[in-house]
Amino acid sequence: MKHPYLDLQKKVAIVGCKHTTQDLIEGLARYGFPIDHCITISPEQGHEAQVAGYHELRPYLEKQDIPYTLVEKYNLRSRSDQDRLLNLQFDLLLVMGWQRLIPDWWLESLSIGAFGMHGSNKPLPHGRGRSPMNWSLIQGKTIFFTHLFQYLPGVDDGPIAGVQIFDITPHDTCLTLHMKNLIAMTQLCARLIPSLLDGTIKLKPQPTEGVSFYPKRSAEDGLIYWNDSTTDIYNLIRAVTRPFPGAFTLLDDDPNQNYNIWHAIPFDTHLLWPDARSGEIVEVFYDGQYVVKTGDSSLLVIESTGPHGLTSNDIGRRFGSLNLPRKNWEGLPG
Repeated sequence: MKHPYLDLQKKVAIVGCKHTTQDLIEGLARYGFPIDHCITISPEQGHEAQVAGYHELRPYLEKQDIPYTLVEKYNLRSRSDQDRLLNLQFDLLLVMGWQRLIPDWWLESLSIGAFGMHGSNKPLPHGRGRSPMNWSLIQGKTIFFTHLFQYLPGVDDGPIAGVQIFDITPHDTCLTLHMKNLIAMTQLCARLIPSLLDGTIKLKPQPTEGVSFYPKRSAEDGLIYWNDSTTDIYNLIRAVTRPFPGAFTLLDDDPNQNYNIWHAIPFDTHLLWPDARSGEIVEVFYDGQYVVKTGDSSLLVIESTGPHGLTSNDIGRRFGSLNLPRKNWEGLPG
């Protein structure tokens, strides 16, 4: 990558395996910063590592004539990967759509460093760790601070190059937040790449006070508890919808009757079903959409997948959670 106004050339790579990786490559090219190389993984590796939202980048990279390296291990714990990547001698590494830490041996080899995004509903060091956008939706937050920061051997603790704020609206999902984060990453990189390339960047160390971490989420954490409020259930559904595994519930408390709910909205607080229990299907429409009683009102399910589509014959049946205890998320950032 050439500096925009100095006679300076540095080797810039991107590591990632998602649509956002491709979007960042395209966005930087529009700003006049074509990358030199991409590091990614195969579909088989994406499946094995259970990468949510994996995207095969090779057809795009080959069409654009962008050199790439397909690594053997997603965690890069392979001597072959280490030898190949070190031999490429990158100066700057951008991280987008890569859910693993960058190993020390790679960080130490970069003349400029590795930079990626992290954020939460407050500035870093609040909300380091896993799934900050999903957690922010679940917690009903309304703003997100995303940071371009330098990767160090620790977890999200590197100095900050820049920050961009964006809204979390009542209509956002995990997918739309990733779109916003991609735009923030592209704009921050386009603004800061010149000073990264020529070494004039002013990095700001993170404060040592107020450090907190979001915990890792797994597919089973998408279980719906229908005694919860409509707002809480709605926030969970939009936080874990595609490309994540989705919120789910069990019809008649039957493990073989699993329904994933991908899209739902709060329905009404005045239309009442006084004899219905939480989780009960109280209405089914001609097109398969249906209304479920919640802990305080009702929820309209617009899209779901399960063993069969629901009809008016299913009114009165009830979704449940097998009486599974709710996970206790101790120390969750507020």
